[in-house]
Amino acid sequence: MKKILIAPSTDPCPIKNLTTYVKQLEDAGADWIHCDIMDGKFVPKRTFDYLILAFIRKETKLPLDVHLMVQQPMKVVKDYVKYGANIITVHYEVFIDKLSLINALQEIRKMGVKVGLSIKPETSVDVLENILHYIDLVLIMSVEPGKSGQEFIKESLIKIAYLNKKRTEQGLDFLIEVDGGVNTTNSSIITVSGADVLVSGNAVYNSDNRRKSMDILRGKKEL
Repeated sequence: MKKILIAPSTDPCPIKNLTTYVKQLEDAGADWIHCDIMDGKFVPKRTFDYLILAFIRKETKLPLDVHLMVQQPMKVVKDYVKYGANIITVHYEVFIDKLSLINALQEIRKMGVKVGLSIKPETSVDVLENILHYIDLVLIMSVEPGKSGQEFIKESLIKIAYLNKKRTEQGLDFLIEVDGGVNTTNSSIITVSGADVLVSGNAVYNSDNRRKSMDILRGKKEL
């Protein structure tokens, strides 16, 4: 049985409580910290920047999975790497063509971090067909990015299964990460479809027992 990684999101935790929350997540058994970075342009919401990431880095040894929901990621990516990111995920939709995207992915890898690529719900998974060998992680957005608490889009399961099939056919080892509406009632079908990493916001943040909730997300315990 493969290991399922749980990456609780920094959203919806208020910025003033982030460092405390991150310590609590590490104590409760989180595998990664998923850092949602929004610039108010690619998505309407605005969150924190690399200076706050630096404070988070000081509080945990867990990998920081930085999801750049920003319009111009290559202008800021060096700062996030400098201040502690272990994984940098950018969005397919912000690049003008595949050549500029591939160049960006290669540039990020040269910075010494893992490279992720995300697609929004309306973006077809087919666009990733010739890019998969450039990345370490595909992040499937199963809600519209920018707002916590939305319901999981069931059509995302088709994308996950497609990527899992392509990974096997092409002998690749990228991880499939899913972000949006992931909770203890749908996590099993998401992982059965092929997901390796589950990002969870409200399901963990609002839980009375975060360790148990994360174990349920992993499939280790029953509700």
